[in-house]
Amino acid sequence: MQLGRSGWRILVAVAAFLALIPAFNACRRRKTADVNAIVPSFSVNRPRAPLGSAVEITYNWSVEPSAKKLGKDYKALVHFLDAHGVMLFDDDHMPTPPTTAWEPGKSYGYTQTKFIPIYPYVGPSEIRMGLYRDRERVALKGEDAGMQEYKIGHEVTWTKKDALVSFKNPKKDVIIYLEADTNSKAFHAPPVLTIAVAGKVGLVVPIESSEVFLKKIRVKAADLGSDEWVDLRLSMNQSFVPKLKGVNATDDRELGLLVYHLYVGEADKLGSVPGVVDAVPVSLPAPSASPAAGKGPALRPGAKPAVKATPGPKATPKAAPKKP
Repeated sequence: MQLGRSGWRILVAVAAFLALIPAFNACRRRKTADVNAIVPSFSVNRPRAPLGSAVEITYNWSVEPSAKKLGKDYKALVHFLDAHGVMLFDDDHMPTPPTTAWEPGKSYGYTQTKFIPIYPYVGPSEIRMGLYRDRERVALKGEDAGMQEYKIGHEVTWTKKDALVSFKNPKKDVIIYLEADTNSKAFHAPPVLTIAVAGKVGLVVPIESSEVFLKKIRVKAADLGSDEWVDLRLSMNQSFVPKLKGVNATDDRELGLLVYHLYVGEADKLGSVPGVVDAVPVSLPAPSASPAAGKGPALRPGAKPAVKATPGPKATPKAAPKKP
């Protein structure tokens, strides 16, 4: 068989491509970075923190005896992400003392003041930490979420029987988006949620199944009042404890509603919104005995507290996580 000039060019190009395959595969098989036995963690000084307020965050770096001493001063990476992996805010900083002073077998902790940015999001969040310098990152001990960012916390916003959220009063009509669900089978009777704005208007939502629901409620400016902040209360007529219901033998939390998204938007900026209903006069459920004695109303212990949220865009539905 004879090949013309074009045929030879094609053959040479194919041969060159095939020659690159072993090198490409070698790159894919490149040895992963050696893990340095340093474990990051953090805690906050209070479980309730409105957006825009200050919290004291204590960071801790546990340098295990087998850890290798760091020869450079690395910066701490701290990222707070929403349920879709989008970063809400960060708290990158230089650790104290610097990483070149860290010794194997010791732990280093320090506290920083962080002003929580005001962002229109209430829902599951993930916290990641790491160490980096320029384009170099340290492989630490922990669950790597990719790019040497390590998951140190994951929050899903369960409320108790009653939860309070506040938003800045725009002095205009607003539309409230609530996407949530609950484990309806864990209640002794079908649960009922009351969404109350400024304690007087809102919506009563009978929850007939464990499916995710999305409610959109228009609230008139006159019903928001004249205060700078407006209270939005999510009140269930009952709550449950998974351990007492045989749902989870180790979960003794008091649970009410599982909130995925909660947004408040100025009605005149949202355009035409399908499925919106007008707020009506409501009354909050009468107090009842809690299945978890001694625990007051608040958001899920150790997770998202009552927050202040500014007006935000339309809620975006997402896949529901596994319920307890």
